[in-house]
Amino acid sequence: AAGFALCNNTSAVIDASDPDDPKMVGADRTEQALLRFVTPYLAQTGNVDIVDLIPFNSTRKFSATQVTGDRALTLVKGAPEVILQNCARCLDAEGNTIDLGDRSALEAAMRELSSRAMRLLAVAVSETPIDDSKALPANLTLVGVFGMRDELRETSYASVKTAKNAGIHVIMITGDAKETAQAIAKDVGLLEDDPQAIVLTSAELSQLSDEEVKQKLPHLYVVARAFPTDKSRLVKLAKELNLVAGMTGDGVNDAPAVKNADVGFAMGSGTEMTKESGDIVILDDNFSSLTKAVLYGRTLFKSIRKFLIFQLTVNVSAILVVFLGQFFGFDLPLTMTQLLWLNIIMDTLAGLAFAGEAALERYMLEKPMRRDEQLINTDMWSSILINGAFIAFISILFLTSDLTRTLFSGGHEIGSDAAQAKFLTAFFAFFVFIQIFNTFNARTQGLNLFEHLLDNRL
Repeated sequence: AAGFALCNNTSAVIDASDPDDPKMVGADRTEQALLRFVTPYLAQTGNVDIVDLIPFNSTRKFSATQVTGDRALTLVKGAPEVILQNCARCLDAEGNTIDLGDRSALEAAMRELSSRAMRLLAVAVSETPIDDSKALPANLTLVGVFGMRDELRETSYASVKTAKNAGIHVIMITGDAKETAQAIAKDVGLLEDDPQAIVLTSAELSQLSDEEVKQKLPHLYVVARAFPTDKSRLVKLAKELNLVAGMTGDGVNDAPAVKNADVGFAMGSGTEMTKESGDIVILDDNFSSLTKAVLYGRTLFKSIRKFLIFQLTVNVSAILVVFLGQFFGFDLPLTMTQLLWLNIIMDTLAGLAFAGEAALERYMLEKPMRRDEQLINTDMWSSILINGAFIAFISILFLTSDLTRTLFSGGHEIGSDAAQAKFLTAFFAFFVFIQIFNTFNARTQGLNLFEHLLDNRL
């Protein structure tokens, strides 16, 4: 009965010509696991025609197929709490229909499976045909409850820990039952650092007002039996709290939440529509790829800041030198062509160089920035203005010192035009090299100018 119910209530196309390795197209992983479980039955589907069907969606939480032929039945599979409401009877070991009777033993067994991080799926049959309302048939006979476990990736625990250290609040939004979701959340380390950790079902979440959800959000870690609308609501509320929200999704229904989040992560195995809606596609469906995206995002932001410190220091010092040079008898300490040359070299080559900065693990130990964070903060302004003024000061010193005039006269008589030309050429070189030294200064946050220097060949 289970084999018949599972093989005929599926949207997958099955090739069972090789009984040891059946091929399936159009089945998700849950469906593949169930179909592989009843592999011996796949080749013996018999003479069956499909009359009507109700496809699975996350709102209904069940799928149904009405068949005729060898057996005229409606086959149903879905979330146990939905299916069991309409089950009065069940099949015994011999396949005879008996009254379901006391459900406490069944519910205890299901709770025990859920607490072991099992995903449960109930399979039932009915002689009631599917009607136009697409509602779950009323008189169902329970065939069985299947327990499946998604093995956690080895990297999951470490990735969640990395995200938490980076100040990212991770919430697991899942279609699984509450007990299953809680067990997985515990295994992956979501609940371990917060004694006030909250696990809610979609129904419990919908009863809370927006203000109540906002208050609970810092301690909310799991939303079980979730609808796609829950994802959209949490994104909206997080943004209202001025938080930067990221959202993952794979199904068509997830597309609005992924689109509305500040950063939408679409799964590589998901639908094309969600990939179009997202900002980043995680090709391997792995949470560790998401934390890597955060690391490279932070590195990029720091590289932009480093470039700004460097670039604005060049500009401040160049403007001061050209402006103050007038007071010391230099009409043009740097000619227009030299200034343009400086700009080309400093903008393009330094821009490329800063783009190659290494992604350091320590960036993932910093707290996230607010979305209203200034691009140039107070520390940066002090660095730009102090360094710019200092470079301008020693440049003027170079221009006015007798020592440098003598050193860089090129053997010509001091005060002659030839000596002046040599001297200003030397000053130009000096100004370029002091700015190049400043690139090393701008790229490090500490005193060690050579920190991770070989990680950035550029």
